[in-house]
Amino acid sequence: MDRLSRFGYIWHEGHQPFAHLKSDNVIVVSPGGNILWTCDPESIQQFSKRSHDFVKPVEMMGMLNLYGPTVTATEGEESRMYRKIAAPSFNDRTHAAAWSESLKRSLSMLQGWEEIKAPIEQLNEHVARLTLQIISFVCFDRPVDLPSAPGLKVNPPKGHQLTYSEAISSMVANISTLFIVPPPVLKYSPISAHKEAMTSYNEWQTYMEEMRDETSANLQADHSRNDLSLLESFVQAGQPPEVGFQSPPISPAAVLGNIFVFIMAGYETSANTLTYAMTLLACHPNLQRDLQADLDRILGDRPPSSWSYESDFPKLLDGYVGAVINETLRLYTVLPFIPKTTKSQAQTFTSEGREYTVPPGTLILMDTSAAHRNPKYWPEVTPKANDGPPFPVSSFDPARWLRKTDNGSTYSPVPGSYMPFSEGPRVCMGKRFAQAQLCAVIATVYKHHSIELAVEDDARTYKERWQEARAKADKELSTNVGFLMSLKMRGKVPLRLVPRSR
Repeated sequence: MDRLSRFGYIWHEGHQPFAHLKSDNVIVVSPGGNILWTCDPESIQQFSKRSHDFVKPVEMMGMLNLYGPTVTATEGEESRMYRKIAAPSFNDRTHAAAWSESLKRSLSMLQGWEEIKAPIEQLNEHVARLTLQIISFVCFDRPVDLPSAPGLKVNPPKGHQLTYSEAISSMVANISTLFIVPPPVLKYSPISAHKEAMTSYNEWQTYMEEMRDETSANLQADHSRNDLSLLESFVQAGQPPEVGFQSPPISPAAVLGNIFVFIMAGYETSANTLTYAMTLLACHPNLQRDLQADLDRILGDRPPSSWSYESDFPKLLDGYVGAVINETLRLYTVLPFIPKTTKSQAQTFTSEGREYTVPPGTLILMDTSAAHRNPKYWPEVTPKANDGPPFPVSSFDPARWLRKTDNGSTYSPVPGSYMPFSEGPRVCMGKRFAQAQLCAVIATVYKHHSIELAVEDDARTYKERWQEARAKADKELSTNVGFLMSLKMRGKVPLRLVPRSR
């Protein structure tokens, strides 16, 4: 039972705790409260769709409200209002812009890699800059201040100690401190780590306030627009009634809180997914070649400037690129568990024909790591690499998503057994945005290049050196994965970009 009490290691456990207890629904009872763990698709569907019976535990998630209330960490009418404000901006125009910007920025990233002519030591840092550029420009009308060439530094603008990208990156690096230590304590703490966290907190708040104020002025000057960006939608909702179009307005704190959570979630999660996908493909060169063959089939010899969101993106998503994304998110879902609670009233649910009662105040944790590996719905894993539990390198099989079923359709998971973007009325609003972005980046990188494991340069055979690099990568992709805001690889796997040979 203790294997379900270590929140930071839930991803590593996979389905094993449930297999050991011979049940996909397990309740842990303690003086501190009850916790119902589940990886049962039938139960997950009920907990996800019955949003009035099983609600978000806002007390647990309140740490996300660093700058003010957010759509993620509020419940009821308030949360629905934030979703109503945000949802219209996630439309085809926005998704097409995400596609175009991703193509453009990916080509710039490739050019930078070609210029440095050295192993890519920190892939996550590179793709995090990329995804920050994309979401900032498309959803927040903000070009990101990045160096014009490798090795150069951008100076902070007047009135700032950090650049925009440094401020949000520092926020991510110090997020655990900001979650645990209240800002008033950080403000007067002599500890250097606290000072760094406080600086990042203040700097990012100032950037958000500047974005809000500039956008507010633009909206007041032009009331006729209806194709608002995500930033404009929240700023407009926060305008006084005599200026804006919504009454009553949301609070100034809620404007900043939602700017923070959408940028943070949008760029950090996509960067982690790209890091895992590219590293897994480097560990499986044969699968990388399958991906490239499908890119040739769909895109031919056309340059990226001619790739279309309307016609090429759906084909990529339904092809091997989409299969790589789906499989990566199966193995490394954004959150290893999704929380719910029964609050003050008992609730019932059914599983395998039996009805169960969940006591009031029970915390429900839908274990996505276990659900995505549940042997009732996914093949048993046979470890064949050097990875540890839950054996992601051994399990990586994008082709499973393309195999035909008996009725001739491609594979579709049992509802509730696969939920990388959550389920029910709280499904992630940015799902299509993320898919367009990930497809564009992967297609751009792999159409004319391969990404390989960087091997040591010594007297051993290439096979011996590659096997050593692969063994190290296997370990990083399994034992060195941690969870805070999302699943993230703590270490590094050196990679190298090489021109593709056909």
